[in-house]
Parts: sequence; structure tokens; C-alpha cells
Amino acid sequence: MRLSNVVMLPYKMGSKSAKNLAEALSNRLNKRVRLLYTDERSKFVPKAKHIVINWGCSRPNKDYSGCSDVINPFDRVLVAGNKLSTFQAISDYNVVNQNEGIQVNIPDFTADPAVARAWVNAGFVVVCRNKLTAHSGDGIVVAAREEDIPEGCPLFVKYIKKKKEFRVHVFDGQVIDVQQKRRRSDYTEQPNFAVRNYHTGWVYCREDIEEPDQLRSQAIAAVEALGLDFGAVDIIYNQHANTCTVLEVNTAPGLEGTTVDSYADAFIRLFWSNIHAT
Repeated sequence: MRLSNVVMLPYKMGSKSAKNLAEALSNRLNKRVRLLYTDERSKFVPKAKHIVINWGCSRPNKDYSGCSDVINPFDRVLVAGNKLSTFQAISDYNVVNQNEGIQVNIPDFTADPAVARAWVNAGFVVVCRNKLTAHSGDGIVVAAREEDIPEGCPLFVKYIKKKKEFRVHVFDGQVIDVQQKRRRSDYTEQPNFAVRNYHTGWVYCREDIEEPDQLRSQAIAAVEALGLDFGAVDIIYNQHANTCTVLEVNTAPGLEGTTVDSYADAFIRLFWSNIHAT
């Protein structure tokens, strides 16, 4: 393995996080980490010498199977990028590992609107996802009545009340960073406590975080369940039940500042450990 052959394939060329990470790795390796085009402009020819960092790409434009390594396999990123297939994969993982004591907590979910209607009629709030691959709350409808459930929705999830919400960055089986969602100081409207994102009054912070006991173990198990090398796991914490619940795993999380350095350092450690192993 030669570290001069590291390249990065982002899910889109406009990914600021991929650019930030490629620059940080280039500085550490003292060698440019090439950011590949993801469309017909790409003249890159994958070869056995290349180490490909897959930053959220699920449908590659070329055949990378002959490369030395693809960090985060394309097929696993495809699963993680879909909310329904993520829950299904984790459910399968829980069944396989039920006798080993390894279980990833996820909310109850269904693709059957009749089940969703039964839930709201029983007094539960249901999060209806019109888009399986959306982010930042796009395509979400929160339903408390049967008539609020939209037609043609592919995924319904039982809403779980949360005291806190975290993003836990896992790399090669280890936690490399933990962030917590907190209210934006510059947000003047009423924050949305059900769907928390930047546009509804929330930002990620890393100061003075009190981690629930299960937080890290749940994050590590979720990434393992999806067969990923790395991922940023969104987890909510219900104080009454003292339970952490995994909502999704991001394979191209937003990176800036300290988090860029955490990922760059983790990749360098992985590269060097692979060199020593060979």
C-alpha cells in the first residue's frame, strides 16, 4: 500500500465536507488526495494501486472493484442512505445477534399505512417519511391523527420523545467524536422539538456533553450492523426510559473544524495500521 495513491470519491462534487477532508489528508500525507469527479467529466482510471475513500457515494460511475481498497463499500452505503433499508438491516442484525447480547435500539417502523393508522388510533405519534433518502427533515410529516397520515408514504416510524439528541462519529470500530444538538442562540422563532435540524433552530455542539451510558456502544453496533467502515450515527436519548435509540447512520456527514481533524487522523491511523499489517 502506497499512501500516495489515496483518492476520494464524494457523493457529489459540491460536497464541502469531502473537500475539507481531502485537504486535511493532503496536508498530513504531504501528497495531494485527489477529489474525483462523479459524472461524465471523470477521466480517472481505477487501478489496483488506488485506495478509494468513499464519501457517501452509493452508485459509482466506474468499476472500482479492482482497487486496493474501497473504504465504505458502495453497496453498504446504498443501504445506509435509505431510511427503510437501514432499519431493515439493523433488524436483521439484531435477530442474528440476539443470543450474543448485541442489540441496536431502533424505533418501531413499518411500510404499511394500515399499521401506522392503528398506531395513531392507539394514541401514538407517527413520523411519516415521504422520502427515504432525504436529510435535514425533508419530507417528514408528524401525524397524531389518522387523517394526518399522507398517502403513498413509504415509511412510518413511531415517534419517541427525546431529552437529548447526539451525533456519534464511529471509525473502524471506535468513537472518534461526539456532538450534541442544542438550540441555536441566534434563532428567534420557536424551535421544533420533534424534528431538530439547523432550519428548525438546532446546531451540533461538543462542549460540556454528558453522555448516556449506552451512547457509544449503540453507535459502534449500528455502524457494524450496516457493514460500514465509518459513519456518523444520529441517536436520541429518552431520559424516562434511560434508553438510547438509533435513528440513522450518515456516510457523508457534515465536517468542519475539529471533526475534520478527527476524521483525517482516523484515516491516517488506518492507513498506517494496514501498512504495518502487510
